[in-house]
Amino acid sequence: MGKKRLVVIGDELDGIRAAARAVRENPEIEAKVLISSEHLSFNCYILSYFIQNSDEDIFSFMDGIIETFKAQYGIDILTHLKVTDILPLEKKVVFEDLKKGHSSAVEYDKLIIATGAVPVVPEVEGINLGNVLFLRSLDDVMAIREGIEAGRIKKAVVVGANMVGVYTAESLWKRGVKVTLVERGPQILPELDMEMAELVRRQMEHKGVEVLVGEKVLSLIGNAKGDVVEVHTPERILPADLVIWLEDMKPNVEVAKKAGIIIGDSGAIEVDQYMETNVPGIYALGSCAQRIHQITGKPVWLYRQAVDDVALQAVSENIAFENGRVLEKGVLGTMSIQAFDLGIARTGLSLAQAREEGYEVETAIVSVYDDRYACGGSYRENVIKLMVDRSNGKILGVQCVGGVLSDKLVDTVAAVISMGGTARDLAMLDVARHFSYFMNLHPIPLVAHVMVNKLEGKLKGISPFELNDLMQDGEVILLDVRTESEFKMGTLPGAINIPLEELEARKDELDRQRSIVLISERGRRAYLAFVKLKQLGFERLRVLDGGLLIYPFA
Repeated sequence: MGKKRLVVIGDELDGIRAAARAVRENPEIEAKVLISSEHLSFNCYILSYFIQNSDEDIFSFMDGIIETFKAQYGIDILTHLKVTDILPLEKKVVFEDLKKGHSSAVEYDKLIIATGAVPVVPEVEGINLGNVLFLRSLDDVMAIREGIEAGRIKKAVVVGANMVGVYTAESLWKRGVKVTLVERGPQILPELDMEMAELVRRQMEHKGVEVLVGEKVLSLIGNAKGDVVEVHTPERILPADLVIWLEDMKPNVEVAKKAGIIIGDSGAIEVDQYMETNVPGIYALGSCAQRIHQITGKPVWLYRQAVDDVALQAVSENIAFENGRVLEKGVLGTMSIQAFDLGIARTGLSLAQAREEGYEVETAIVSVYDDRYACGGSYRENVIKLMVDRSNGKILGVQCVGGVLSDKLVDTVAAVISMGGTARDLAMLDVARHFSYFMNLHPIPLVAHVMVNKLEGKLKGISPFELNDLMQDGEVILLDVRTESEFKMGTLPGAINIPLEELEARKDELDRQRSIVLISERGRRAYLAFVKLKQLGFERLRVLDGGLLIYPFA
């Protein structure tokens, strides 16, 4: 009996990695990978990385990956082959040889679809002008590099302020390009809640990047050579030597759809818990595959930042071993980037997503310094927002903006969510507290303890958005409990100042019949004031979540 034939279609790295693992687990498998270009494809995040790291020889790097998989696993990687059809009944993949100009077919026993995602090309005037790129290939990266090095690219507009848009803006900024980031929605980073995204926007503007929200690009204007020179929005005209359009991506499913493979509600290929499609023996993974969200149980599509190791393991082992099927347990949408000296990470549901799913959501926000400055390192504040189901304390999501440890903090919470954990579970977690990081308080148990206090009625908070609405009505006392010198440096409109240390002596200055919102820089002193005033008989008290540090309306 001959070897089992495994064929992978698509340029995404997930496919070749799954093939390599399957071959490693079962030497009776022989694998072929059909890719349409000369090189494997990387997603926009990795392509952006190569923009800022100009010393990297990306073509040698890519060739090295291909040669490694060939040498170590015996995988046959065939380039310049565009797959046109999958024939499930015949178990064949039909492809066009882009170099020789003819069509042929290859037979398979098992098939992996790893066709990734493609940009959504908008119907905007000038979208086909020169130097308007969607960052889809190494050729795009090389064109940007060469344009910067030759001095032709000095001003760039990045359209779409999602995570990949922010990361790409940083890559250009690091190369000395003047960058404008344009977002049609009300905030940058729609993956985050607004007050968390605002921390990033402030940092970007501090670094010299122009950030425009609530503006839609209407048209792109070119010069006589056919290259873009202007970007027009309803508000302004932006000069541009380069436009990178990153607003929307969609799963690349055309070949799969044509073959009768079911496309899910998310627009991606529907797979079961084994990552298998409705056609037996055909699997899908990476950015072309639909997944199930662990919290909602609903199908979702996520544009993958990197190789999906969990799905990859399920696919490879289910192909390698007929009798030992591995279940894939779903996703949380865990994401992270490092940009503009900030770590930005999230997992689970955002506040808006949780409310849309019908949850009664409680939130807690804390800010903690990581203390690497004590060992000669950097000094960065970590702001963490935790969301739970108010009815049972189950964790729904977390977001972190701060230092380089942001992704690790979020990973910790992601693990607890995957186990069905609650705020109390998180508060009791025995986490590592190395003296050079978080010398006083570890942010994960801290934010969980704040949440537990809220759930148990020991603390009442108010979000920046609720407070902004109350301030319009003028029905609330804003009590700033910082020092007088801090207060004079800036506070919220209409706030009065009684420092925490003077609160008991000056309690009679406060009207007990009115609602009082306590504010401080990060919320800690406001919480201490809350406890003290409670002991003094005040009832209508709330603390501004996260403090002035994250208040987005100041």
